[in-house]
Amino acid sequence: MASGVVPIAHNSAGPKMDIILNEGGRKTGFLASNKVEYTEAILKVIKMAEAERLAVAAAARKHAQRFSEQKFLEDFKAAVQPILAPKSSS
Repeated sequence: MASGVVPIAHNSAGPKMDIILNEGGRKTGFLASNKVEYTEAILKVIKMAEAERLAVAAAARKHAQRFSEQKFLEDFKAAVQPILAPKSSS
């Protein structure tokens, strides 16, 4: 996703709940559960007009940023900040 490839992932927990989600109202990839669904998804990507494929890839790339090292660092700091520097209650 981060490199601009349109993902086709298994229709299970992780991909379905966190990865292949809409971004800005735009599809970010395809989910599949069996050979027929994977085949259909691959054919959809191959047959897409270039502009549509690039739009899906751009949405996927943007969505993938939520898994970046920078995002992890920001979220981690926000999570531990209250523990490391608690506000005084005076």
